[in-house]
Amino acid sequence: MKRAIVTGSTGFIGSWLTLELLNNDYEVTAIVRNPDKLIPELKNNEKFIIINKDLEELSSFDIPSKEYDVFFNLCWGGVSTEFKNDIMLQISNIPMCLNVLKVCNDIGCKLFVSTGTVAEYALTTNVMDLKAKQSPNDMYGCAKVSVHYFLDVYAKQLNQPFIWAVIPSTFGERRTDNNIITYTIKSLIEKKKPQYGSLEQMWDFLYVSDVVRALRLIGERGVSENVYGIGSGQFRPLKEYIMQIRDIIDPSLELGIGEVPSLTNKSFSSCVNIYELVRDTGFQSKVSFEEGIRRTVDYWKKHL
Repeated sequence: MKRAIVTGSTGFIGSWLTLELLNNDYEVTAIVRNPDKLIPELKNNEKFIIINKDLEELSSFDIPSKEYDVFFNLCWGGVSTEFKNDIMLQISNIPMCLNVLKVCNDIGCKLFVSTGTVAEYALTTNVMDLKAKQSPNDMYGCAKVSVHYFLDVYAKQLNQPFIWAVIPSTFGERRTDNNIITYTIKSLIEKKKPQYGSLEQMWDFLYVSDVVRALRLIGERGVSENVYGIGSGQFRPLKEYIMQIRDIIDPSLELGIGEVPSLTNKSFSSCVNIYELVRDTGFQSKVSFEEGIRRTVDYWKKHL
């Protein structure tokens, strides 16, 4: 049995990652601020250990055992759209992540994996080169870029193996913030017409179970100091994804594509190069966009 620590287990991707690890013979220790927010599937698992602690105050003395294979850091304050330009909230994530890295090193954990985002490269017009200069366009992306550099330098100073994993546009059950897929599904189920810009951007969406499987494989097979992009490797105009969602729910419903004025004439991309991920871990996506959307639509039909 392998042993992992996860921060962010009460969040969307963090809860899915924790289940992914438990289902693959891991013992998982979760560090959470509010255990009441954990999903029931986690609370009742005998291989799941809860540490109730703010990450800013976490120390090695809070960890009951010191032998862990990988530390997954997914905790982040201010992911939802309405908080992405809250400067002080975004900046507050920097010391929190640095403290978590220090604790990881103090307990002798073999690998530290922290997650970035395609928002670091928001102004990219082609497939993202993760080794190129980042180009964020909001404070969330800026803070992620900053944390990446801070962690990279600090990990070298501590001699701590470290990997940065860039998370793609992720969808699936239990994601409740107002991202474009959730907005579209909820609007269409309620027979409302969702409104958008031109949706000409090239995009890559990945269902959440594939995202967390990629993270697990990075933790098991990833090469320290690498930056791994996670994605399906298949790119389409954003408009085609939205039309496919509409057709799955009800082909007769209207879409307000082009009804929201564009802020720029450029069409940006959210497509990640996954060559190194596939080469080092053997990752391949298993859930098609259509199948993932059908599962997500079924979820929202039950929960709206």
